[in-house]
Amino acid sequence: MINLAHIDRQLFSHFGLGEAVKPHFECVHHAFEHHARQHPYTYAVEDFEHKISYVELDRQANCLATHLRSKGIGPGARVCLLVERSILMVVGILGVLKAGAAYVPLDGNVVADKTLNHALKDSGSSLVLVLRKFIHRVGETPILCLEDTICDSPYSTHCGKPEDLATTTDSAYIIYTSGTFLRCVHPSLPFKSKSCRHHWRP
Repeated sequence: MINLAHIDRQLFSHFGLGEAVKPHFECVHHAFEHHARQHPYTYAVEDFEHKISYVELDRQANCLATHLRSKGIGPGARVCLLVERSILMVVGILGVLKAGAAYVPLDGNVVADKTLNHALKDSGSSLVLVLRKFIHRVGETPILCLEDTICDSPYSTHCGKPEDLATTTDSAYIIYTSGTFLRCVHPSLPFKSKSCRHHWRP
């Protein structure tokens, strides 16, 4: 705006800044849960091998969140996801958010050992949610294998929705790049910001 003429700045301020609108959902997993109730049997995610409906994805995420809570993972905690693009990655993200923690996503097929070690230490991750194929890459940080936490039975009785402890000021995720300086791009982006982003996207 500093390079605009005065009249242009006035026009920009008048037409470019709309009225603040409160999002329908405070946290992104609330929006997901709402959509899962509205369209339970619509496919939510598809990878090269499988498809999963919203209701099943919600159940799997609840199961993981319950498991994470049993290990002391909740608001204020950070969980590294050492995964690849897949249904399990989405289950991991939702499970961490439902537990109230922040996720630190890393692609196990791409991330260098130096970046992985730095991200684990710098983010203060207390747990690594990892695919079995990447377990050998994790050092001393406690791990939880994603494949071992998934409830195969749709009638499992211990996968109820955990108590929702997340607030709009809690961190939602932290992202690292693999550049020279191992840069943290979005330090502690809160649930509210993430929810707003998903709300205005088409």
